[in-house]
Amino acid sequence: MTQRTLDILVFSAKGGGTGCALRARYIAEALAKRGHRARLVDPIPSLPYWFDMVLSTLYYLGVSLRHRSDAAMLIKPYPTAVPALWVQRLKGAKLVIDVDDLDYDYSHGWFRGFHQWLQLPWPKWADLVTYHTPFLLGPLKEVFHVPAGQIVQLPQGVDLDLFHADHKDLHHLPPVARHLHKTRQEGPLLVFTAHLNVACDLEPVLQAFKLILKRTPKARLLVAGGGPDEGRFKALTRDLGISASVFFTGYLAPQQVAACLRLADAALVYYRDNAVNRHRASMKLREALASGAKVAATEVGEAAQFDRVLFGSDPAPEAFAKAIERALKARKTPGGASKLVKKWDWKLCVENLEQSLVHREETK
Repeated sequence: MTQRTLDILVFSAKGGGTGCALRARYIAEALAKRGHRARLVDPIPSLPYWFDMVLSTLYYLGVSLRHRSDAAMLIKPYPTAVPALWVQRLKGAKLVIDVDDLDYDYSHGWFRGFHQWLQLPWPKWADLVTYHTPFLLGPLKEVFHVPAGQIVQLPQGVDLDLFHADHKDLHHLPPVARHLHKTRQEGPLLVFTAHLNVACDLEPVLQAFKLILKRTPKARLLVAGGGPDEGRFKALTRDLGISASVFFTGYLAPQQVAACLRLADAALVYYRDNAVNRHRASMKLREALASGAKVAATEVGEAAQFDRVLFGSDPAPEAFAKAIERALKARKTPGGASKLVKKWDWKLCVENLEQSLVHREETK
């Protein structure tokens, strides 16, 4: 632990309930556990059409005008908190921008170009740029044009106080999950955790689950999480004829997600093989493994590195269904997961960033 204490403000470019906001919260908490006065500026709840990001611009600016920090950090390089960061720079703070996805690759056509234009200027403007997976180093240098000396790795972590395999947590279960636990003798329970938005690959998971039901008619799928596309996915379960076996929880707190994972006979982590997912470091994959679940996952991007602890497949729904069946038949999680999980402690993940910030403070 460093002896120097820093005041750090952390902003999430996207609204509450998103993976961006979760990463922001965990980073702030980890820095606080390492002895710093780190504070997450609570994000506005996620709203359709990025409206939360519009509202957040003025909200974050107001917070920034009232506070002074040694460092201000923005998760995702959107202009949402750029005015707030500018104010902090004028007050003497170092600026950090975290690039944790190729967000513009979720878009298509003219909007992809506009999306990239929104993000492109900000990483190289910051004093430090953090990233979670080595797959992002190329785009940071070649697309965002960030000098190598400004780049610091901040790996994706997992909250080991919440996500662990010690015991089932019935107290934090949402009502629908509590019902499924009470009726667990009826059939295996699969758990898929996600924020149900444009980045969520639930459709092929539902297609794979339909195949599972042909061979295991009493299987149940719990979709743990909410989001703007929840209604569309519910309609899809009806179109596929599987709605009686698929259960949606709506928005959940992290404690509730952890409780759901500890119920799982198998946890499902699905990513299509595209540019976005090849540059992803999955929080949900880490949370599932930390919870002791048997994990069926598509081997896209970094997941291929963890094939010894996963029941892997290619992204075809038929192949993913077979991976799920292998997970259900297995007696336990493959060995080696616990060693990986220890490396994902958030307090360890933020250490490189902490050292870089302290060094810059000491050399002012």
